[in-house]
Amino acid sequence: VYKRQIYNTAKIMENGLKTSKLAHEGQIMTLKGYYKNLPDSTHPKTEFINEITKRTGVSFTAARNWVIYGMKPNNPEHISILSEITGIPPEKLWSE
Repeated sequence: VYKRQIYNTAKIMENGLKTSKLAHEGQIMTLKGYYKNLPDSTHPKTEFINEITKRTGVSFTAARNWVIYGMKPNNPEHISILSEITGIPPEKLWSE
């Protein structure tokens, strides 16, 4: 029964994506309209690194190096910002 429910939900979603009309407006769907009506995807890890770059002014690569490879920023203000974003005390951001 559980598999059937998943299949039915998937079929409904598939059928919803194939519709050629906007359900709420009755207008003919264009390719551009179809694309615009798709839900926005979220990428929490990328969004997190983007938040770091926005708040610190460093490149995406630099922020990624801090997060992925454990490199410490040279600027103490950047460490404070990372602590503020994550809620992790500065002394606990990296293992020694």
